[in-house]
Amino acid sequence: MPKNKNWNSTNPRNEIKIMKLDMDELKINKSENVSSPKLTENDMLSDEEDENLTYAQLRDKRMKENMSLLEILGVNEAADTLADNLKNTVPVKKGKKLLKKKYNLRTKGIMIPTRRSLRLANIPLSDLIDSTTKPNCLTQELDSNDVDDNNVVNQISILTPNEDSTFFKKLSADLVVKEAVNDFHTCDIDRFTKVVKSLDMNNDSIKVSAGRIYSLAIHPSETSLIIVVGDIKGNITLFNKIDNDSRSYQVHGAPVNCISFCTWDPHKLFSTSHDGSVRCGDINKQTFDIIYNNDLQTRLHGYHTTWHTEYERNLLIGSGSGHVDLIDTRKPNIIMNTSWCHSRSVRTVQCHPLEKNYFLTSSGVGEVSLWDIRNMTDKAINPVLQYDHSKSLTSAFFSATGIKMVSTSNDDKVRIFNTSKLNSEYTKPFVNINHNNHTGRWLSVMKAKWNPNRDDSFFIGSMLTPKQVYYINFIQ
Repeated sequence: MPKNKNWNSTNPRNEIKIMKLDMDELKINKSENVSSPKLTENDMLSDEEDENLTYAQLRDKRMKENMSLLEILGVNEAADTLADNLKNTVPVKKGKKLLKKKYNLRTKGIMIPTRRSLRLANIPLSDLIDSTTKPNCLTQELDSNDVDDNNVVNQISILTPNEDSTFFKKLSADLVVKEAVNDFHTCDIDRFTKVVKSLDMNNDSIKVSAGRIYSLAIHPSETSLIIVVGDIKGNITLFNKIDNDSRSYQVHGAPVNCISFCTWDPHKLFSTSHDGSVRCGDINKQTFDIIYNNDLQTRLHGYHTTWHTEYERNLLIGSGSGHVDLIDTRKPNIIMNTSWCHSRSVRTVQCHPLEKNYFLTSSGVGEVSLWDIRNMTDKAINPVLQYDHSKSLTSAFFSATGIKMVSTSNDDKVRIFNTSKLNSEYTKPFVNINHNNHTGRWLSVMKAKWNPNRDDSFFIGSMLTPKQVYYINFIQ
């Protein structure tokens, strides 16, 4: 077929119509007498007259016959009626489309900064810290009246009510750490497993927090059970099992991610919140004082706090920007040193139990890294060791003596590493456990927690029903 540039697929002449015929309908009964129709004498005369007519006469004749046929069928009358109806019809006006009004971000008196690509601007990654710490024009022009003076985030010290003094006096008397009454922490693994199996959980539960619990700590006292919890609303609840009594206080303005009792003072506790603050609670003074706080400007750049750990009566604090800050608890809001460890959030941070110069971090980029505190600087530093994971981490912790390390990841794995020797030969896990770590939106994330004073067992929650807690022990 020759190519034609003017060929148009929409032209009716170019359409190819395919008709499917039913062969049963085309069958003819042999018994029927089928013959071709006979022509009448008038039909034969009409054909002879047509042969003598010219083309123009033949065309006029055919048109008159067609018009007569249309008159007989009433087609012309129906066409006239339709035309009259169309003339009398009033056209419908189309309404205007309602355009959604775009939200104007440029409010009066505030200039929104223009977003730009750092890659296209050829800005190296090392300069990202300097650029993120520069003041943002949005925060510069915020009116100081917009900040609520009664907000707990802005209160340097929070005092508990005087009517709770009796509760705190009883609590302070029970917080004394006494000698252990059993040797469960030092016995062999088989005996300890039998002890765990013999435990029974009562059906009666005690509700100590109005919101979802984000963090929990148990006082190391062997003779009394004292628990402190932090919830999603920033409340801290103290519970004394001896008196079966509890008190709750609004201490933070966001979820309390991490809470722990002080190791060198049994009457103190530390709490880290997503609102960018770290507080020290003093049971004797009945106060919760800020010892570290990120202002509004830095929190807009992801400097929310995520975790803390003790280091020689100081604190290492992880943040959502990937930084780890070192502070002195005796000098509030003074950062002694800082280091940029990860490109995304630091999920947990922990000092090595014996090698105090090393600390461990888990991150949202699938990295568990070991760092040297002596190398901390305000720029990005290289880790001493790195334990790679396929997806983001939720936690990574050393065992009691630091010879083992357990990590929980969003790839539904719990991994156990041998950290008895801190070198690159031991960066692969020797145990991989399949475990559903996806808690979803309404549950707090799971973090495997070592049994205190032991290196061979840890606990972790479960997504199975009924609600369960796994106790996992192993011998390498």
